[in-house]
Amino acid sequence: MSAKAMTIVADEADSWVDNYQSISPAGNHLPWLQAQRENALKRFAQLGLPGIRDEQWRYTNLRALKSNAYSVSAPSSLIPSQLEETDQPRLVFVNGHFRSDLSELKELGPKVSLLNLATALTDESSDLADNIANYFGKSLPQETHGFSVLNTAYARDGYVLVLEPGAVCEQVIEICYFNHGESQEANTVSHIRNLIIAKANSQCTIVERHMGDDGSVYLSNAITEIHAHENAHVDHYKLLRESDNAFHIGGVYINQDSSSHVKNHNIALGGLVSRNDIYCNLNGQGAHIEMNGLVLGKNRQHVDNHTEVHHVVPNCTSDEYYKTILDDHSRSVFRGRIIVAEDAQLTNADQQNNNLILSPHAEADSKPQLEIYADDVKCSHGATVGQLDAKSMFYLRSRGIDAESARALLTFAFANEVIDRIKVDAVRTELTQTIAGQLLAGLEDLV
Repeated sequence: MSAKAMTIVADEADSWVDNYQSISPAGNHLPWLQAQRENALKRFAQLGLPGIRDEQWRYTNLRALKSNAYSVSAPSSLIPSQLEETDQPRLVFVNGHFRSDLSELKELGPKVSLLNLATALTDESSDLADNIANYFGKSLPQETHGFSVLNTAYARDGYVLVLEPGAVCEQVIEICYFNHGESQEANTVSHIRNLIIAKANSQCTIVERHMGDDGSVYLSNAITEIHAHENAHVDHYKLLRESDNAFHIGGVYINQDSSSHVKNHNIALGGLVSRNDIYCNLNGQGAHIEMNGLVLGKNRQHVDNHTEVHHVVPNCTSDEYYKTILDDHSRSVFRGRIIVAEDAQLTNADQQNNNLILSPHAEADSKPQLEIYADDVKCSHGATVGQLDAKSMFYLRSRGIDAESARALLTFAFANEVIDRIKVDAVRTELTQTIAGQLLAGLEDLV
């Protein structure tokens, strides 16, 4: 890719289209991929970036994002300070570019392949290229928005994980994305595309971390596709710790076959404006999806989560549990949609969204939706928006706990119901310490 890519004016569709001509993403020699990219670029020219007049974006104002200029960054030699030593396999990307010198490429077994996307696309001798061609873009919905089609057009790297039938990856795979601003004239933009292909009876756990330099302004546009075949088990984590001035637009798109189990954990702790779309199609009987989400908003952070589960066939289950804690002038948006098709009898679906408001200036918008076209189903949904329980506060105060500590303990207990659903010990401990530390110094000793 050229290091002299032109500056992009975010709110001008022509600027994105013209800039594309100055770069050469990996895989352009593949006819099927080139066709997808060209079609995506044409689609973007029609759509442009979404705005508050678009129904699915009406509560998320992108004025700050669109007011910036961006450039597709060149490879960086920066060593992120957030990276810690690990004995687990790990891929590291800086400003959207794979860094082999920072990555831990460990042997995962003869039936497991893990590579960065750019390398996989250029290795035509391996089966990876065929797997990518068969699955790339197949889980995205037809009705989409400008950011997702931009991702298809621009994406040059990310990771590809393929598990052959029966493969069990016992190690936790960690993927780290780090972004930082390069100049005052233009902020960086990275388009990341990830692909997980879990074939029959395979198992894996993946932790995606999205991080950034404090104060940096950048745009991270990341999509992960998950294809879970018969009886496959995928445990997927996405942890947002972006810069407080950053913009993150992300999507996780999931296709599941019969008896497959997927757990998606979506944790948002940073970023000025973040939007996450999580879509799942339950295409085979006995499939199960679990979606867990936790938002910890402060200052003027804005977090928008859109989830959608399609029960396409009978005998599938879905469990969705999202919690939000908002302080200062932060704001959250949750739109959870469950669609039960006419033939999807014996569906069991549950959705809960609970919001805790700690400041009179914070705001939570919740829109749970059920669309049921079958008659033999068990579906429920609920949403709450409120403050800390006065009786619980009184109980703790009556036991000699001061008001600040009581407030922090109750808030942590609210968040801990989601944290308890996390099965990776290191991630659970990290979140416990991070959230406890934000709520009250020294609270770690009490939890």
